[in-house]
Amino acid sequence: MNHPIYYLIGIVIGISIILILIRLTSFVSDENIKAIEEEKLMMNYVTTQEILEYHLKKTGYRAGNHPILEADSQKIKFVCDDNNDGIIDTLEIKLGESAINSENPFDYKLILIKNGNQEIIASEGVTRFKLDFFDVNGNPTNEKMFIKYIRISLRISSSIQIEGNYLFFESQFLIKPRNLA
Repeated sequence: MNHPIYYLIGIVIGISIILILIRLTSFVSDENIKAIEEEKLMMNYVTTQEILEYHLKKTGYRAGNHPILEADSQKIKFVCDDNNDGIIDTLEIKLGESAINSENPFDYKLILIKNGNQEIIASEGVTRFKLDFFDVNGNPTNEKMFIKYIRISLRISSSIQIEGNYLFFESQFLIKPRNLA
């Protein structure tokens, strides 16, 4: 049993086990980072969608006729009584400047401007924000006075690359403000 070949076989087996454990640890670590980024991505998407729905559903609330002031594929500006305090507010939702703390070159902020005061809806992660407008019959329209529905195409991406790509979640949702119907 004291033959040098046994020591050599023992060393080879030991090194193999250590390398397998290192590889396994590296794999688990990479998958854990990916899972955390995916969860963060989904949370950012859901939160951004909820904020957009909250504000856009109020379009025209207590504001009278023609509450939409501006509407194009990248922004919407409208009036409503946002705080339910009897004072008509002007809200604008648009894509802002590039995100600061992101490696993703296509990453932008999503901005809400309420009565001239800027708030950030999403500070990073928005790589696509597109608005489409529809009339009462569901036909596309750009006429502010005929807009009844708003479709939002939203893509939220990760701020770091995972396996050479930016993770993303993209979907569309339809907003039907009661005061426009």
